[in-house]
Amino acid sequence: MVMNLENGVNKKDANRESILKTAQEIFSKYGYKKTTLDDIANAVRKGKSSLYYYFESKEDLFQAVIMKEVELLRKELEKVVMRNTDPVGKLREYILTKLTTFRGLANFYHALENDVTAIEFIENVKNKYDQEEIRMIKRILIEGVRKNEFEVYDFTLVAIGITTAIKGLEMPLTAGDYGSVNLEKGVDNILKILCYGIMRR
Repeated sequence: MVMNLENGVNKKDANRESILKTAQEIFSKYGYKKTTLDDIANAVRKGKSSLYYYFESKEDLFQAVIMKEVELLRKELEKVVMRNTDPVGKLREYILTKLTTFRGLANFYHALENDVTAIEFIENVKNKYDQEEIRMIKRILIEGVRKNEFEVYDFTLVAIGITTAIKGLEMPLTAGDYGSVNLEKGVDNILKILCYGIMRR
C-alpha cells in the first residue's frame, strides 16, 4: 500500500516536472502574454483541465517556472562559492557562471525586463534574488580578506557594487552587441577592472 502511494507521488511529481519543462520552453519562445494554457496543454498532450490539477492558473504556472529557473541559478552559483579555489579565481568563476547560466534562463530575465514586471510576484523574487547574490559575493570577499588577497572595508557596499556591475553586463555579454565576444576573455577584462581599477600602475 505504501509502495503504491509512493509510486503515485512520484508519478505526480514526474507529470508536474514534465509540464514545467514544456511550459518553460513555450514561455521562453512566446513570452508570458502570448502563451496560453491551451498551448501548454497541447504541447504536453493533456487536456487543459489536467493542468489545473497541478497549477491554479497561467500565472501560477509561470511563477513555478520562474522559481525553477531561480533555484537552478542559485544552485550553480552556490557550487562556485563552495569550491576550494582562491578568492580571485572564485570571483571570476562566479561571474562566468552567472553570465553563462543567464543564457538559459530566458523566462526569469524576460520577466524582469518586459511585460510581466507588473506582477507583484516578480518584484518579490527579484528582491529576494538580489539579496541572495549580495550574500554570496560577500562570502567571497570575506574569504579574500582572510587570505590577504582583497582589501575591503565595507563588505556590503562592495558586494552591492559587484552585483550591480554583473547585472549591467548580463544583456550586453550574452544577447546584446557583445554577445559574440568570447565570454571568458570578457569576464577576465571586467575582473581586472573590478580588482585593479582602470588607473595605470
